[in-house]
Amino acid sequence: MLADGRGLGVTTTDRGALDLYDLGARGLLAWDAGALERFRAAAARDERLALARAGAAVCLFLDERFQEARAEAAGARLAAEAQSARERGHVEAVALLTGGKTTEAEAAMRAHLAAYPRDLVILQRLYFILFWQGRFAELLALTGDLAAANADDSFMLGLHAFALEEGGRRAEALRAAEAALARDARDAWAVHAFAHALYETGRSEEGLAALPARVEPCVQLGWFRDHLLWHLALMHLACGGYDRARALAREVFELAPSSIAGDLHDSISLLWRFELYGRPQGGAWAPFAAIARERVRRPGLLYHAAHLAMALAMAGDWATAGEQLGLLRERAAKDRSDLVAGVAIPLIEGLHAFAGGDYARVIERIESLSPRIVELGGSRAQRDVFHDTLLEACFRAGDLERGTRLLAARLEMRAEHFWLHRARRTR
Repeated sequence: MLADGRGLGVTTTDRGALDLYDLGARGLLAWDAGALERFRAAAARDERLALARAGAAVCLFLDERFQEARAEAAGARLAAEAQSARERGHVEAVALLTGGKTTEAEAAMRAHLAAYPRDLVILQRLYFILFWQGRFAELLALTGDLAAANADDSFMLGLHAFALEEGGRRAEALRAAEAALARDARDAWAVHAFAHALYETGRSEEGLAALPARVEPCVQLGWFRDHLLWHLALMHLACGGYDRARALAREVFELAPSSIAGDLHDSISLLWRFELYGRPQGGAWAPFAAIARERVRRPGLLYHAAHLAMALAMAGDWATAGEQLGLLRERAAKDRSDLVAGVAIPLIEGLHAFAGGDYARVIERIESLSPRIVELGGSRAQRDVFHDTLLEACFRAGDLERGTRLLAARLEMRAEHFWLHRARRTR
């Protein structure tokens, strides 16, 4: 048995295969689109290398190639049967995740990390389970608990930095992100945490100057590079650079509209922000509504469903928008958490109302559920689009008392150009 780059034992005698596996694991942690190729090359050199097949399963799962991901995970399970407890536990956690058993996967991952706190591939997967359920206090507790065991690892610092930011500890988040990048300038998640920390502290002008140079060393990022540029667009908007933000959105997201979920969220949320800021986007919605029509029948993240609803409504495809709501109502009947009925459906009804110009209904549907929007997952910056919809609806509805109160809270959180001047532009 040889040891991987984190000192964990791996059942192989082929150092070349293990080196390829380490490159794949590093790529996965760094959002490198070449990770799948490296995991597959490792498995080709040593078919017994169960961890490489598990890594490939994760990559395929993230690419929404779910059937292929389950097949790789099944192969990894077979290969791991006679291997160490660490390898079996790692593979089992991945197999549960790719099989859609999120609750069981979370339990398996927590147990695994308690025994093997340096297995950061598993940490990263648990991290995103918590992220997409809006469980940010638990996310920060998780990275805080594992930080000491991984004090030498830049990826751990980057993961912890973002958790600090979402936990409201922004100055610490910025320091942690900068420390991570000092160790590894190609850690894209640390770049991401750096962008969040600057944006959330109202330092977008500084971010506009610093972020491009931070993004540049991060190669082979695929859609995640687009997400970092989305952050750059948000900073332009925050500073009042509407034309710069619009040009960046067009270049990054609209020249070749993507159906990858991350790209789709970012594309749609930027267009929606321009609508909020009184800049109608007209035909720009059409390609994203076309993608949304193809995706509404897929069960998935409710955060994603809300963005599909935004595109459909702004494009005027009320038939598909109504169909989506019908599907969500069917899903709500089976949802024990009340997340579908209690958050997703009224939020989407409010988004529909905004697109239709019924601003009083936006307030009626969204205001009461605002504290629960975090349960849909996504970062503060991502969720702002929903809260800002409510805020803008107040002004457009002529509800100045409510709008002024919400605006004060918004500016206390983060001052931005549009909101600094919004009260002067009441309708």
